[in-house]
Order: sequence, then C-alpha cells, then structure tokens
Amino acid sequence: MKLLKGKKKDNDGLVTVVDKRSTPKKILDFVINNALYFMIAILVIVVAIQYPLFLKNAPLDLLKRTAAYVIMALGVGGIIVLTGTDLSAGRIMGLTSLVAASLLQKMDAPNRVFPEMEAWPIIVVILLVIVIGAVIGAFNGFFVAKFDLHPFIVTLSTQLMLYGFMLIYLGFGTNKGQNIAHLTDAYKGLITNTVKIGSWSIPNFVWLSIIMIGVMWFIWNKTTLGKNMYAVGSNPEAAKVSGVNVLGTIVSIFTMAGVLYSINGFVEAARVGGPGASAGSNAELDAIAACVIGGVSFVGGIGKISGIVIGVILLQLISVALQWMSVSANLVYIIKGAIILFAVTLDMRKYIAKK
Repeated sequence: MKLLKGKKKDNDGLVTVVDKRSTPKKILDFVINNALYFMIAILVIVVAIQYPLFLKNAPLDLLKRTAAYVIMALGVGGIIVLTGTDLSAGRIMGLTSLVAASLLQKMDAPNRVFPEMEAWPIIVVILLVIVIGAVIGAFNGFFVAKFDLHPFIVTLSTQLMLYGFMLIYLGFGTNKGQNIAHLTDAYKGLITNTVKIGSWSIPNFVWLSIIMIGVMWFIWNKTTLGKNMYAVGSNPEAAKVSGVNVLGTIVSIFTMAGVLYSINGFVEAARVGGPGASAGSNAELDAIAACVIGGVSFVGGIGKISGIVIGVILLQLISVALQWMSVSANLVYIIKGAIILFAVTLDMRKYIAKK
C-alpha cells in the first residue's frame, strides 16, 4: 500500500499524504473491508421479503438477545484490546450461574444442591458471584502478565478446570447432576419482570445491560485504567517506559472481565430458569465474534464500546434471521465459525494495509 501513496507539499510547506489509488481500486477496497456488513444487510433483506412479519416481530427479540449477550462481550472486548482472548468466559458465566441458582432455589425444589439451606438474600448472592468472577479473572490475568503466558493457553486451562468444578458442584446434595431449577420468584422476577413501553414489554435484564454499557463506556474512555488498557494493547514496552503499570493493567482488565461474566451468569440463571452442565458452553465464541465484527482488533489497542454493542446486535440479527429461515442449529455453528474467521481476516487485511 505504501507504493500507492505519495507526499505533496502545498504553498505553506505543509506535507499531506496523497492516495494515488484509482477510483475502482478504492471502491473494491471499500467493498472488501465492509463485505461482512453487506452480507448481513442482504440476509436481512431476503428474510424480510420472504417473511413480512420479520420486521415487526424481530426487533424486540433482537433487543432481548442483545441484552443477554452484550455484558460478556464487553468483558471479552477489553481483553482483545490487550491483544488477548478469553476462552474461559463462558465457563465463568456458567459456574457463577450455577452458584446463583443453587443459593436461590425454593425450599420445596425436588433436587437441591444444599437440601437444608434456605435461599440467601439476593444482594448477598450477587456480591458472592461477583467475587467469584473477579478472583477467576484475576487468576487468568496474573498468569498472563506475570509469566508472559499467552492468554489462549491460560484461559483454555481455566476453562477446562472450571468445567470440572461445574460438574462436581452439580453433584452436591440431592441434585445428582440435574439442572438447578425451581428458583425463587423474587430472583426470577428481579431479572425477567418487564416494564411496559408502548407495545413493548422490556425485561429488567435489558435495563441492566444498558447500565453496564454506560459504566464500561465511562471506564474505557474517562479513566486512567481505560487509557492504560489502550496503551498496553498498542505497545506494552512503550507503555512500560511511559510509566504504565503493565502487570496491574492486565490483571485489572481480566478481573473486570471476570466481574462482567459473573453478572452475566447471575442474569442468565434466572433468564433460562434452570442452568446445568452446559451453562455458558461456547458463549465466549459469540462474544469474540461480536467484538471482531464491531471493530475490536486482535492487533491490539483498537476498539470501542459502541462497536462492541453494534457487533452484538449484528451477530444476534444473523441468529434471528437464520431462525426465521428455519436453518439447522448445527449449521448455525458453522456459519458463526466462518464469520469469526472472515472478520479476523478482514481485520488483518486492514492492519497490513495501514502498515
């Protein structure tokens, strides 16, 4: 790409970069760089034509699905900005959903993890799952930062360990590996009760997701931690020379991600009504895909909260559209995998072009 650009001086001696690419080349690059968005638009148009009710019924469903997945994506996004990834995100969410559900079961539930124990106060359970998520996130971040291990390996190891803990936990009491169902009405109501706005009944967890988006936007854009995150993601050595605590920043971002996963777990347990061994399985894949679609780059130091939200919306839009088309769930996995690969390829293409 450098051969296609030159420098030009104006009368005041100012130097500007001149793009010497032809118009067809510019158009081709624009189409390729935004190909994923064009394909999503085409998919939506096709579904809307075939199923006229799609545009009427899909928006509320899309809002709920986006709210259910965006909190985890916000956590994963921060780690990707650090040039990492988190394969344990889904299992952290899964484990915390099991803990929350087990402590907020009705006393008359036929299968109970803690048979003789009454349901805990909801606020105590929220704090407990947040602490669990924070500890696991800090554990991941410490090994990544202290020993310079790749996040892929660290979080893969954590993922496997957490799945083992989940299976052991499900075997406690009289539960015997069953899904943890029969949750208290107060817990389910806190998450799933709705607020009527026009013709829409919007669940409480949607409002929670909006709040978390605002909180994370503030942290990323208005705090020292957010600035340090971008600095470490762009160039950790330069950040260290500039006085940034690289180890502390990495551990903090992983810890924050763990907190977000645990909040998502608390919500998900009540939303689905009975988490089990499969809780959180592959959830991190949707989060990673959403972040990449939303412009969070694996080269580090690049990404916005607004992009992550848009990425989640677009990914869930694909899922909703495919459901309307009655596409097999097995095929959806293939499509999501292809989306991740394609999105990362486009990201690297843009990175190479800038160089």
